[in-house]
Amino acid sequence: MRAHPWLPACVLLLAACGDDSSSETHLTGAITSASATATAASDSAGATSSGGEGSTGDGSTGDGSTSEPATSATTSTSTTSTSTTSTSTTTTDGGSSSTGEPSEYVMIEDPLKGGTIGAAVGGSFGPDGWTVTAKADRVYWALPRLVEGSVEFTMSNVTLDNMPLNDHEVFAMYEGGHGIGHPIDYAPEYRTNAYKSMIRIYGTAEAQRIGKQKLMWGLCPMGAPGYYDTECPCADPVGFFEEPFGGDGTWDGTPQVLRVEWADGKSRYLRNGEVILEIDWSDTGLSFAPDALYMSLGTPRAEKIDSAGMPIGAVFSDVKIEGWTGPAADMCL
Repeated sequence: MRAHPWLPACVLLLAACGDDSSSETHLTGAITSASATATAASDSAGATSSGGEGSTGDGSTGDGSTSEPATSATTSTSTTSTSTTSTSTTTTDGGSSSTGEPSEYVMIEDPLKGGTIGAAVGGSFGPDGWTVTAKADRVYWALPRLVEGSVEFTMSNVTLDNMPLNDHEVFAMYEGGHGIGHPIDYAPEYRTNAYKSMIRIYGTAEAQRIGKQKLMWGLCPMGAPGYYDTECPCADPVGFFEEPFGGDGTWDGTPQVLRVEWADGKSRYLRNGEVILEIDWSDTGLSFAPDALYMSLGTPRAEKIDSAGMPIGAVFSDVKIEGWTGPAADMCL
């Protein structure tokens, strides 16, 4: 991860950047090795080429549902909730992507209190943040292409009581370019997405993993259409996919600060400032550089899979995104 000074002229995308020392925030240092910093070792880590969900609870398929967001404005792609507190221009598709060239430092903040500068599909907004009201609710953002960076958010009112399913997927990043429609569909666009990352919290139906967390990280610089059938087609360099899980399974309803960082060929998941899981892809020759980067709280999987969903009643707030933009990855052979 590169060291960088505070840049008053940072990219003004989705949210205004502060220009005084009190608002200065940086990426949390260089990503170091898991053995040096991880506070909870991974219970399971495996590399596969499918990029599938890897859950024991994928057996059934439901109709899913998408509830209307509060304070909505109809667009050509979705019904999106707009913020009354944002200082920046509201877009119609959850934001706008950028080419990432030349490299620029970006900081985006969305408190989710009273609305969002992204696009909401379901849920409700209030003074404390965005509340999940149905299992398929989500909020998504179109981001600059952050080839290194971090995403942080606060999640409150989550206990094992409102995680009754196998899989509760609270965060994702993915390829959203090459003509992919938004909000993104589950299969195949999201399920086998070329740049899929995700945080999953296992619920009480996943008896051997209750409360534990999974970090999923996939890299497949295949180009269009941005998703594949069953396996990443890349041969040179070969695609990468890993999904370790671990961490403390206790969830007591108090605010939990969850964070994902990526830089220097490593990714890590932090909970309340402690490193829980790390993935090292530094020897692959790959970069995290999709054509168009999107991020979401919640995923489309909950619309189609009965055993997956957001924790109903959970409250999300204080989204903070920062990093450096860069060019799209070269297409593999």
